[in-house]
Amino acid sequence: MMTQLNVLYQSDNNYAEITGVSLTSLLMNNQDIDELTVYIIADRVSQENLAKFQQVASEYQREVHIIDAATYVSRLRDEYKVFPFKGSYATYFKLLAVADIQTNNDVILQLDGDTIIDKSLAGICDIDPSDALIYATYDCTMNSYKPMIGIPETDHYYNGGVLLINQRRWRDEDCTGQIVEHFLQRRSGYQTVDQDVLNVLFRNEFKYLDITYNFNPGFYIFGIDDSLKMYHLAPAYYDTKEHIAEVMAAGPTIYHMMGAMTGRPWEQNSIHPQNDLFDHYVAASPWSDFVKKTVKRKSVFRVQRWLYQHAPRRLYLLLHEGMQYFYLSHMNRRALAESGRAN
Repeated sequence: MMTQLNVLYQSDNNYAEITGVSLTSLLMNNQDIDELTVYIIADRVSQENLAKFQQVASEYQREVHIIDAATYVSRLRDEYKVFPFKGSYATYFKLLAVADIQTNNDVILQLDGDTIIDKSLAGICDIDPSDALIYATYDCTMNSYKPMIGIPETDHYYNGGVLLINQRRWRDEDCTGQIVEHFLQRRSGYQTVDQDVLNVLFRNEFKYLDITYNFNPGFYIFGIDDSLKMYHLAPAYYDTKEHIAEVMAAGPTIYHMMGAMTGRPWEQNSIHPQNDLFDHYVAASPWSDFVKKTVKRKSVFRVQRWLYQHAPRRLYLLLHEGMQYFYLSHMNRRALAESGRAN
């Protein structure tokens, strides 16, 4: 049976090199898939980076289709009055583009650019997408964040970094229209932006995707037991610690390189657990001369890193939990204010 996979990325030029490294890891480790097509929604990406996207695709004899993001940016900014996330609209593009992209099987695997695909995705090709609107893993965030956006604490909450999307159902249910109406009538801004929108509107139409396909680095940074305890995550609405340990022991298929006080693998002075993994794929990519980014850190970041490295573990975890709750509450209020719906 022929295996087919359509992959969607979205990027502006600031993230193009990082997305390119992810693309390289995808194509390197999925030569066993018969038909793999990549779509990249590009927002003012330089000609040099666009050429490198095509270079890596040519090396592995795959097709990469570049989609100009200008129309999506205009709609988000001018029609829906959505605020950019960290100066960019890129993370929102998939919400508007999924229905537009013409694929061979009406299925899209959306990948964030901060992912490394370290194994074959053939197992994803075996999933029957008709069973759900979206397959995704659970998000490892504070359980108390859910009520801030109207989700019960006992409900599942899904991560938006890796999404297996059933395009047919997306179109039939006019999910894009529902999202636009939500922006215009209810709320256009969230702390975790597109991820929150998808959870608020469609979480009951999600199905679980094994965490090997979207593994959170927090389990390396804090450990399994401490992560689950700190974020108040229970097996009823998250994975079991036994399964998380199994995936860690075998090595995840997709590493999602999120970070906090560790920094990110593409930043100077990073202490992220996936630094070496990222560097490995940088060296194999057309971006092998990539210079890690210098990030000006706020004092709270520097203090948090010092505490992580030097404070007693129990004390640090308590402080981190408190700071994380304060941060999420503050950012949620800010997002509400940006939406013009502060309470």
